[in-house]
Amino acid sequence: MARPEPKYIALIKIGVLGLVIAAYLGLPGVQQFANEGITYLRCRNFEGLRQFILSYGLWAPLTTIALMTLQSMIPLVPGLIITITNAWIFGWQHGALYSWVGALIGAALDFGIARWYGRPVVERFVSIKYLNLTNVFFKRHGILAVFITRLTPIVPFKVISYGAGLTKISLLQFTMATAIGQTPGIVLYSILGQNLTHNLKSVTVITTFLIASGLIVYYYRDTIERYFIPNKDK
Repeated sequence: MARPEPKYIALIKIGVLGLVIAAYLGLPGVQQFANEGITYLRCRNFEGLRQFILSYGLWAPLTTIALMTLQSMIPLVPGLIITITNAWIFGWQHGALYSWVGALIGAALDFGIARWYGRPVVERFVSIKYLNLTNVFFKRHGILAVFITRLTPIVPFKVISYGAGLTKISLLQFTMATAIGQTPGIVLYSILGQNLTHNLKSVTVITTFLIASGLIVYYYRDTIERYFIPNKDK
């Protein structure tokens, strides 16, 4: 039976949450950044997003990392838009790096929110149905589930990040699987995004390739777990 949480830990959690809410409500700059950036993403407005990021001048790289981190915590906000726009602005190498860092920080924060605040808070972000499906998948495949879902772009990774935080997977395991699994997709979409005139066929080809890669990893999951994850919990 789990030990009850010390009162001071609960107070710290409430305090941190209160500070975040106070910063959002009390600092107009924070609200404007979040609302304007998320609006461009939801509308899939590449040009507007590009101008928004560039408006911060020398701080543009940090701006786009912060925006990628923010979108990672909000349901139904597409991160792929930032990845493509970053490559368009900074070139695919630097764009991919900024997208990779922002996505990794965002995923770690999602994981931390779930781990620290628990299922009642997570259910405000993610449907119970999806959480239950994710829980079953993690019980079967553990850390490999994180890698497969991060590799496959059609899986909403916000669900996976929050779901993973409710399991026994450590933050280090989650971060490593995320860092490796997200790399192919970010690099390929960044190469595509460097020239925003590419057509839908190119996006389809890349997405199909990544899905196929995820299916291959899933097919050989037992072999991978046997040789690369020898201490995997059953």
